[in-house]
Amino acid sequence: MTLKAKIFGIVIAFSLLPLIFSFSMFFINNHMDFYNKNNVQRFYVSRWIRKDFYPAVHKDGFNKLEIPKGMDICIINSKGIAQYSNIMEMPKGLDISQTISEYYKSTHGQENNSITEKFIYNNERYHVFIMYNENEPDFGKKEYFPLKRVLEFMLFIIAFGVLLGVIFVRSVLRSVDSLKAAIEKITSGDLDFKLNVKGNDELSLLTASFDQMRQALKDEQEAKSRFLMAISHDLKTPLTSIRGYIEAINDGMASDFETYKKYFGIISNKANVLEERISDLISFAAMEKGEQVLKTREVNLKLFLDTLSIVYKEDCDLMNKKFIYKNAIPDSFKIVCDPVLFERALENHFTNAIRYTFDGAEITFNCYMENDIPVIEISDNGNGIDEKDIKYVFEPFYRGTNSRREQGMGLGLTSSKSIFQSHGWDVSVVSEKGKGTTFKIVLGKTAR
Repeated sequence: MTLKAKIFGIVIAFSLLPLIFSFSMFFINNHMDFYNKNNVQRFYVSRWIRKDFYPAVHKDGFNKLEIPKGMDICIINSKGIAQYSNIMEMPKGLDISQTISEYYKSTHGQENNSITEKFIYNNERYHVFIMYNENEPDFGKKEYFPLKRVLEFMLFIIAFGVLLGVIFVRSVLRSVDSLKAAIEKITSGDLDFKLNVKGNDELSLLTASFDQMRQALKDEQEAKSRFLMAISHDLKTPLTSIRGYIEAINDGMASDFETYKKYFGIISNKANVLEERISDLISFAAMEKGEQVLKTREVNLKLFLDTLSIVYKEDCDLMNKKFIYKNAIPDSFKIVCDPVLFERALENHFTNAIRYTFDGAEITFNCYMENDIPVIEISDNGNGIDEKDIKYVFEPFYRGTNSRREQGMGLGLTSSKSIFQSHGWDVSVVSEKGKGTTFKIVLGKTAR
């Protein structure tokens, strides 16, 4: 059964149950009137006796009785004398033994339209008999009207509930249809659309989550396209060069030994570049799948960073950069890590800082504690990263506008992030065009 059918079924069931109850009450009421009218009248009269007659007698005696229209009543004392009567043939003070025969039968309850009861008032026994017409007494109609009003009110509530149900169903079905259309678009490969999210109910949240999934798929698709373009370019370039020099040799352009040696040297160098890039791809794929095993051991963090800083300073001096080193890590602080991969990841960030800064630029290697957690910042005052490139800096094979002419496959920062994450650490970047870039590595989970 479809969701649409289920929802309509719930609404119909919700509507039918009170409808069935209401019409059942209405039918029972009419049924009683039609088939058992005398029983209904007796019920009304009996309830009037207990509800109105007895309280009125005990409060004011027989002088202030209010008798409903359509009812004849006579009250007789223990001596057979009528104490109260609105019956012409049985006036007050009449001896009951002198009553004509049909009223005598009524006093003994022998007729269908009469009721007789005994009661005690002021320590004296009395006998009351009531005769009522075939037409329903006035108070009976008064009893019927509240039931009618209740039924009418219930019908109004049902109609209002059905209206709300229809509005709700239409809203739900619109959301479902929107999601269905979105699924069909995604299935056909169309990700260039946006779902409109209205409200904050569960379906709206589901729609928002689905749109986030669509955007993630679109980003992944774009990243995959960049991946294919980058890998094809980065592998094709050295292959094209190798093929070109081989064709040159075949065409006889290398006429002497020195030229042969030069061409074969270039071919060997390009083959090494190709092998290195394929190795980088294999390492990256293994790291992304979590297949690379960490060779962890305990490392004194301050000593480890001090050693790296010596190498970094020499590189900066060689490249005409100013190196600033700050280390506030406690001397005895140790972490568990794979030192080889950790060093490689930091070197990727440091090499980027050297590559994308001008002569005389400052490169800062700052290490400190933040809430008892070690933090490493590698920052520079270079050109910074374009705003449109920042969200892609950790993506594989992505090279921003500042690095498109550089060699490499764009895997450095991606590999570094994978190494940090494999240790349970976090890395982030902050950059401003013309002011520089800062990479922040938080060594959270494995530090102690």
